Amino acid sequence: MRELSISFEGYWIIVAICLAVVFPALVYFFYRKTNPPISRGLRITLGIMRSAAICLLLFSLASPLISYLTVSEMKPHVAVLFDNSESIRTVEDYDAKKSVIDFYTRNPLPGQTNDLVRDNYSFADSLSELTLPLTFDEKSTALGDCLNALPERYADLNLKSVIVFSDGLVNSGSSPLKAAADLQVPVHTVNLGPQKSSKDIRIVDLVHDDVAYAGKSTQIALEIESSGFEQVRIPVSVSTKGKTLSTKEIKLSGNRARQSIEIDFAPPSEGISTFTVSLPAQPDEELTDNNVRTFRMKVLKSKQRILLAAGYLSWELTFFKRVLDQSEDYQYDLSVFDRSGNLKSAPFSSSPDELSKYDLIILIDYAPSILASKVSALTSYVKDHGGAVMFMLGPEFSQSRPGRELASLLPLDFSEPVQAFPGKEFHLQLTEAGKYHPVMRIDDEAADLQSVWNNLPPFQFYLTAGREKPGATVLAVHPEPDFNGRLIPLVIASKSGHGKLLTTCMAPLWRTGFVSPDDGNSGDRYRRFIDNCIKWLATKEDTQRLRVWPDESVFRSGERVTFSASLYDESYQALSDASVVLTVYPDSGTVGDTLISTMVMTAPGRMKSDFHLLDEGSWRYSAEVRRGDKIEAVIKGDFLVEAFSLEEATLYEDDNLMAELAAATGGRSIPLSMIDSLAGTFDFGTSEKRTRHEFPLSNHWIILLAVLVLLSVEWAIRKRLELL
Repeated sequence: MRELSISFEGYWIIVAICLAVVFPALVYFFYRKTNPPISRGLRITLGIMRSAAICLLLFSLASPLISYLTVSEMKPHVAVLFDNSESIRTVEDYDAKKSVIDFYTRNPLPGQTNDLVRDNYSFADSLSELTLPLTFDEKSTALGDCLNALPERYADLNLKSVIVFSDGLVNSGSSPLKAAADLQVPVHTVNLGPQKSSKDIRIVDLVHDDVAYAGKSTQIALEIESSGFEQVRIPVSVSTKGKTLSTKEIKLSGNRARQSIEIDFAPPSEGISTFTVSLPAQPDEELTDNNVRTFRMKVLKSKQRILLAAGYLSWELTFFKRVLDQSEDYQYDLSVFDRSGNLKSAPFSSSPDELSKYDLIILIDYAPSILASKVSALTSYVKDHGGAVMFMLGPEFSQSRPGRELASLLPLDFSEPVQAFPGKEFHLQLTEAGKYHPVMRIDDEAADLQSVWNNLPPFQFYLTAGREKPGATVLAVHPEPDFNGRLIPLVIASKSGHGKLLTTCMAPLWRTGFVSPDDGNSGDRYRRFIDNCIKWLATKEDTQRLRVWPDESVFRSGERVTFSASLYDESYQALSDASVVLTVYPDSGTVGDTLISTMVMTAPGRMKSDFHLLDEGSWRYSAEVRRGDKIEAVIKGDFLVEAFSLEEATLYEDDNLMAELAAATGGRSIPLSMIDSLAGTFDFGTSEKRTRHEFPLSNHWIILLAVLVLLSVEWAIRKRLELL
């Protein structure tokens, strides 16, 4: 069925009609008499041609729009989704259910007629056209994402219902319930579960620290689930490169109960190390891939080498030294001057190469004049060697203005003279960045970190030297602004070249090592703050301006492999004009294709990318960072995809998702054994598809061509007749 109509825009149609009356009258007057005289028929022909050309131009000015509506009948569609994930292999009566599924992938469903268009899909991590036979080997299930893909496919079709054949185990992607509700059609579910009760032992969860120290004990926590091996004792082993590091025995409780166990082990060497936790396979155990989990840790050397240098003997030095003495993680050299500038202990080297043997340097309230001879070495140590320095600026530093080289290294711009403010007590005010920065987190359990700092003994001195430099991160400020209403930075984290700096502008810090009347933990929190400062300074990864890394060092099979990037220029300003091409390729011995992706910017200086369905094994990546035609950096690394899959992680979860999906959308949920009852669920109603087609004629080339032809023919005739 078609409906034809024409419309015009605004008042122009009225103007066009009026002009269409006036201009033909003028044409008539123009051709009423001619010189030389011509026949009446020829005058009428020429008049019509000119009038038609003028009317077409006026018609075009009125913005005419010709439209017609077509109405067609749309047949009903049903989308049938078959779960192709590997968890289907472990359902009860798998062989019988597989036969039924195979039958219905090739034959009509109960109650299905030729009036219904059936569209078959398989799904797991994503939705795809059904390819037979189903293999049930996909490593993850994202039913929500698959349902979300249907609206686009059926935008111009009459989708009446969806039928999902699945065991209901979903372990990735968006919410299936929300996705089903957004479809606004009934979703019927055919439940292929439950999972059979098989003899199995599996590692359900694994928790470990990201960082450990070579030769020092660290701990991992495991959750183990077992069935069919009640009261059996088995060893749990941690190993690396084929060498067992630790073994602990556990007595299995069975009955799908989860048991927790903690294992201590000592990483043998520094570097990014891969470790394996394993349970021995048992007789008649049906699944053994889930007996093994892999994880990675960054293993640092057991002791941080520190140069502790002070401009004079003080309580600040004494308390700091006490923290270092009480920890087995630190090895330090001491260099101290008295107030006369005489060296009281080991010399502070002026050689960058000598300084580079230290992981970090702590400088406690040096006078700029005493530090002047060391500044060149410190600058090279930080910028060129990737060293780390903590500047604790105090009363001695405030006595004189630092030289240009020292000022360029520090995170303050020295736009104002150095000013000291002693005497008035205050507490640090954390910035938003400081509330989440590892340096300031002296209590991991506290909901309000500011209140923890407020309970410590107050500071009695601070100094100012202008504003923080661009790229520096202010972690804490004075609670009161300066005379210009600006916040006064007192704890500042910054980067310079390949290294990093932490600068404090308040004193005395050592008083927080005493126990406060309101908080018996202040001594511990002083030590925690010093430890935080050292650990942050000694961690090198985040000093790089251009970084690309996998979000996990070990991914599970079927899990999306995601990458992040942070990109900053030399002033540590976020780059918005950079691009990153990421290449992922299998390591030797791993089967897989090379994959290439352009990372997507999520915020200035921040990018994300993801891959999925990578085979288990060792993988490498190479990220090419470009700005225009210039390659800024090529960043390389590796990661692992372990055999343990998302499907195995959720294998025995008690999930009533199938019934909830049906109930939320007005559908039915049935077991596979009752599939014949589907016969009454189909909606065979057709619907109308109404499509409006519009053709704007304003300035259309056909009108312009017609005007040109009419005027050209009229002019040619007039020329031939030699009309004036």
